[in-house]
Amino acid sequence: MNLTCLKSGIWQAELRVPEEVRAVIGKTRFAKSTGTRNKREAVLRAAPLLERWQSDIELAKSDPQALLATKALREARQSFWTGSIAADATLKKMAWLDELPPTKASLYTGIDWSRGVPLPAYMNQFVESHYLKPRTRLEARRYILELAMFTPTLDDITRLNAQRWLSHEENKGSSARRALKTMQKAAGYLSEYFAWLQYKNLVNQTVANPFRELHYPKTLPRSRQYEALSYPEICSIRTAAAGKGDELLVTYIDVARFTGLRLAEIGALTTESIELVNDVACFRVKSDAKTAASSNRLVPISSRLREFVDLDCLDMKNAENAVGKRFGRLKRQVLQDGASRSKCFHSIRKFVVTTLEQAGIAEGIAADLVGHEKPNITYNVYSNGSSMSQLQQAIKALDDAQSLGETTL
Repeated sequence: MNLTCLKSGIWQAELRVPEEVRAVIGKTRFAKSTGTRNKREAVLRAAPLLERWQSDIELAKSDPQALLATKALREARQSFWTGSIAADATLKKMAWLDELPPTKASLYTGIDWSRGVPLPAYMNQFVESHYLKPRTRLEARRYILELAMFTPTLDDITRLNAQRWLSHEENKGSSARRALKTMQKAAGYLSEYFAWLQYKNLVNQTVANPFRELHYPKTLPRSRQYEALSYPEICSIRTAAAGKGDELLVTYIDVARFTGLRLAEIGALTTESIELVNDVACFRVKSDAKTAASSNRLVPISSRLREFVDLDCLDMKNAENAVGKRFGRLKRQVLQDGASRSKCFHSIRKFVVTTLEQAGIAEGIAADLVGHEKPNITYNVYSNGSSMSQLQQAIKALDDAQSLGETTL
């Protein structure tokens, strides 16, 4: 490939087509403006063009019919943008951008979307048809929007650009770099999106999925276990939240420390979540919780929790994402090691499990309370679970462990 500087000063990418495939490809050379006078930027913009052109040449040699199908797909997309309905269609395909907050939308203002169909154009349709849980949908959208910075259009989805997305993470500072497991999860969402686009015939079905078998940089941190918060640490963060008037965060903390519920499970609670079972008031966990062992389980409500939370007006507003962020900011301000990522809202759940173990609560009962799979087949498969009195005993252990100093909260 060559870069040629045009009279205007803009660099143009060029690649000669081998003689033996010119009849199939229909031209003697590929040429496309990079739209920039900066040669370094031109080299970066030319790289995905080169990959696509070389792919076309290889496909022309091995499977000419597949190349013709690819060209037909591109021509259909081009007619979509230049046809009589182009104005309405463009608005429709850019609707996702209008849904973003202004600060996030500003990240995409410098991208030339006229070069093809924007990567997120079908994002909402894919997410809503593919995932049921709100958090899963949110994650899928987040990673698709992130990828759009590296592959703005459907034609830009290449192996090279997928690897560029990963390499960008590698180049971040060690404290900002996301974990290997997080990036693998992100690649999983993107792989599913690409496969769905192929199923809908929106991208070439003969192209290998570029998000499978990626090379993950060794510098990405491996999975880390969160540490349990101590009782004094929980109290300190709770006091800080109360001092800021953040009553919702205070309630989330109180429910978490007396039940062991996950953040998302707390977010779904309302007065309708409270059931009376064997004369015991319990929270009924949502039916689409994280695991089968978590879903629909009953968690007794302790007497101490009633002292802090008005159960007659309970509504956690599905605000777990916002609450989790506010908890993180307070943690950094209040705790001596608050800047560490080893402690977060989930660390309250770790505190609960640690407290249950130290109080001598049997592992099977603790598992039923917090919604974990039991460790052996006898209890996991054959048992109907812990009795209400056993669950109450576990809840009482949490009450007793947190009795000291609660009058100051």
